Amino acid sequence: MKRALNILLFLGICPGFAQEKKADPADRGEEVYSVYFTEKSLTVLKQSATVSSSYYKTYQPEETEKNQLRNAAGEYLHVDATGIYFEKNKLLFITREQVREEGKYEVRNGYLFGVSEADSIPTALEGENYYFLVPSKTYLYNMKTGPSTLFEGLNAGEYLVVTPEPDGYYSVIYIRFSGSRAEIKELVFSDTTCSTDVIEEQEIIDGSFDTYILTPTLQEWKTLFACFVTYDTYVFRN
Repeated sequence: MKRALNILLFLGICPGFAQEKKADPADRGEEVYSVYFTEKSLTVLKQSATVSSSYYKTYQPEETEKNQLRNAAGEYLHVDATGIYFEKNKLLFITREQVREEGKYEVRNGYLFGVSEADSIPTALEGENYYFLVPSKTYLYNMKTGPSTLFEGLNAGEYLVVTPEPDGYYSVIYIRFSGSRAEIKELVFSDTTCSTDVIEEQEIIDGSFDTYILTPTLQEWKTLFACFVTYDTYVFRN
């Protein structure tokens, strides 16, 4: 973590830009819409308690120019017996004035005390600020306590993560494991490749953008699985 912190500061990364901001689809000229699924549509899928243990690994974003900051900050995708989750480091800081005036903070030998109850944290002084990284964990699928449900995908090594939404419908993410790679996929419709027309039972809610409520059959699900497009790729961390 100390090395990751020094790399970020060397690159001139401040907390507000520690994570790459994704462009809004509307700004890219893409069609904006939402897709949700009914509970009925899930009854035709085969539920899976967990991912196959052969994929229990730690993955990191593949080495590309756009992923440089993510890898420097220490971002990982973990797959283990508890589920599927992201681990990321948030770049935060406190001022030298806070350390001087607030008795609960102390900096000693490159470590900051008082931020974490469990332990000290590596820190680096830049100007008037002490910077430090705080790990956070976000589950895509938690086998024990999370709200999401895991279903088998079209092929071996493919899974559908289904998450309930407040409106009573469900959102989905598709994950494909292949060799040393893990791909995170989202459902994308277009006039040329995949269309909502493949789903017979559907509802369209008009608004500032269209919202599709879909109830695919098993055969229609198999068609939909081919419409998921990779938006993030992780590779096995040696």
